[in-house]
Amino acid sequence: MYQPSKNENNAKSETKPSTNYVIFQLGSYPWQSQVEATSGSGILHEAQHDIFNAMDGIASYSIFPSGFARQKNQDMDRKDVRIYEMDSEVPEYSHPSGHRWAGVSEQYVNKFISDHEKLVYDFMQEIENTLEPGSEIQLFIAHHTCINSIIAKRVMKKRAANGYSVPKIVIFLHGTAMIMMANELKEVSLVESRELAPSERKWPSTFHKKLTELGVFDDCSKPGNANLAYAISEENMEVFTDLFPQFDKEKFILANPGYNSCFVPRPNMKLEDVLKEANLKHLGLTKEKTYDVRTDYKHMVVFVGQFVGWKRIDAVLRASRIWEKEFGDEILTLIVGKQKKEYNIELQNLNENLGNKNTCFVGPLMQSELAKLFAAASVCTFPSKAEPFGMVLIEALACGVPVIGADSGGPRDFMTNDVGYLVPESDDKKVFSENLAKAVIKAIKEDWKTKMSEECIRVAAPFSNTRKTKQLLEDTLAKIG
Repeated sequence: MYQPSKNENNAKSETKPSTNYVIFQLGSYPWQSQVEATSGSGILHEAQHDIFNAMDGIASYSIFPSGFARQKNQDMDRKDVRIYEMDSEVPEYSHPSGHRWAGVSEQYVNKFISDHEKLVYDFMQEIENTLEPGSEIQLFIAHHTCINSIIAKRVMKKRAANGYSVPKIVIFLHGTAMIMMANELKEVSLVESRELAPSERKWPSTFHKKLTELGVFDDCSKPGNANLAYAISEENMEVFTDLFPQFDKEKFILANPGYNSCFVPRPNMKLEDVLKEANLKHLGLTKEKTYDVRTDYKHMVVFVGQFVGWKRIDAVLRASRIWEKEFGDEILTLIVGKQKKEYNIELQNLNENLGNKNTCFVGPLMQSELAKLFAAASVCTFPSKAEPFGMVLIEALACGVPVIGADSGGPRDFMTNDVGYLVPESDDKKVFSENLAKAVIKAIKEDWKTKMSEECIRVAAPFSNTRKTKQLLEDTLAKIG
């Protein structure tokens, strides 16, 4: 069995001359950079890739897409990574409608799959040509349930036909792709019951249908099929089982995401100093509406997440109106995340109509920048509905900051009233927003940060990426040998 090296947290990926276990990862989102925002799964992919490569006897190789060729192979100049350079944004599974893969066409999907099939096949051959005689790729991790599962199946079929080995395949079940496929099935059901005409459907059941026809999840013992599935939460497993009931339930591994080493408590950092260093700007709809964020606040609430409906940024804005009335100009609310045009317009208009004066949209931030803001916050709130896991909550807890979320989905696996609060679910926006506001106001008035900080850090500690990745590989080897 491998042993993690002493420099596991800080080591960067380099191809090592002698390894006894080789891992290939196919990502769905870019790795975070100053020129490109990404999702939690993209951040997790990069972290696990580097941690694998810091372990003795392990080598990891990866491919990820980059929108508008923001990150390029020639710029990265690494033997262990390839980038699929795109001339458009990387599509997201969390399309505002909750349906089709970011609104792209079937032609786009087919090209994306065929391009990746060639890139993955060729890179795997290139890797194996550099390994010691007899060595080969032993584990293939496909991030997200749909697109990369199809690509993995096609690549392995080609490898088998050409006489190459077929490594074990693990599908990493991040939540957003499954939300999309669940919506596909709902539409199919409505069509079959004649409640929705085929012409009215937003998107045909392409991905679920393709995966079912390919039999990716049918027989876990068959080479080229999904042999294991990493689930980010218990609820994540249940959603996947509803989508693919034929999958062997013994082949799940609970793979909670972890937080990176930059998320640490900073008890001596003052909010004003952090805000001055961050030099944040409220990004309005036009240049005329953009302005510098004040730095003299007494309290700060932070939200981080994708600009999609189920993250419920609108609830944060409505709640912000309430806590701004309570604390006046002493409280700052930061909305952090990539601002998708249509939904951004809707949210910014809502924020303005509510009369919020100290609620600012600051765009996406690097993990190191975010960690400092978390540590300086009074409380962080992430009220997503049925959040698949809630890695952002864990990151905030690791900084010693209490969190307020929603009582649904993955956060229920680790949240207690000793580290924050989960607001009862309600489809009534007014009720939910008011309860969210009450919780935040209570947290600030009762100084939960001081009282709960130590417990927050303790609860988060088992979720460090280093620990989680090491355990994940141990569990994988125990399952598949």
